[in-house]
Order: sequence, then C-alpha cells, then structure tokens
Amino acid sequence: MNTLPSRLLRVPLVVLLLGTVLAQVLLPVFASEEGRIFPEVAYLVVPYSVAGILFIGCGQVALLAVWRLLSMVNGGVIFTRRALHWVDVITACAAVATVLSIGVSIHMLGFVPGGGGPMIYYLGACVAGGLAFVLLMVVMRGLLESAIADHTELDEVI
Repeated sequence: MNTLPSRLLRVPLVVLLLGTVLAQVLLPVFASEEGRIFPEVAYLVVPYSVAGILFIGCGQVALLAVWRLLSMVNGGVIFTRRALHWVDVITACAAVATVLSIGVSIHMLGFVPGGGGPMIYYLGACVAGGLAFVLLMVVMRGLLESAIADHTELDEVI
C-alpha cells in the first residue's frame, strides 16, 4: 500500500483516539453534574459512568486493532493468520459494547424513574446496530480467511 493513504488514514485514527480519551475524562465530570442537578438519579452516576468509560474503552481497543491491521497492510502481511486475531479483537469489542448498551438501556427502561418513552427506541437501536456490526465483522473475518487460503494456495503454486 502507498504510504500517503496510510498516513492519511492514521490521522483520523489519532484524532478519534484522542477524542475518546477526552470523553473518558469528561464523562464522570458531566455525569456528576447531572447527578447534582437531578438528585433522584444521583445514585446512577458511578455505575453509568463506569459503563460509559468501558464502552468508550471498547472503541479505543477497536481503534488500536484497526491501527494494527493498517500496519499489517503496509507491511504486506495482511494475508496471515495473525490478522484474524485483530479482526476477532474488533468483533469482541463490538459485542461487549453492544451488551453494555443493551444492559444500560434495559436498566433505564425498567428501574429508573422517567426512563421509559424513547428509551425503547434506543434499546432497539443498540440491538440492531450492535448486532449488525458484529455480524458484519464475522462476515469480514470469513472473507479474510478465504483470502488467506487463496493467498497461501497461490504462494504454493508460485
């Protein structure tokens, strides 16, 4: 792969990573402010902050896995079994983030005063979006496995 597109792709990855670090730092600050404004839900500040930080952490790990896959593309070693590990990491991060979102949504729907209404739509979006992304990554993994097999077969022929 040409180095210019690779470097250009790394810029948004760095920006996203820095943005997520900032979000992780600011999330508890904003959550505690909301807990002060709405004391009836102040007991949720810590657990929901932890869930939010873990959710963002899943995104950070996935971004680092994308960075590693990009490095493998640049090195010409993307068609190896090591690449499958990084795709599995992205899939696992997406699954964990989806489960966290669904868990928080169900908790808000069932146990938090005033948590109904549009929360059912958020729950549906979490399930649909998370499941769609995880299934997409499973398909991408299968395509990569096929490409690895074809690449190995071509190497044997040559």
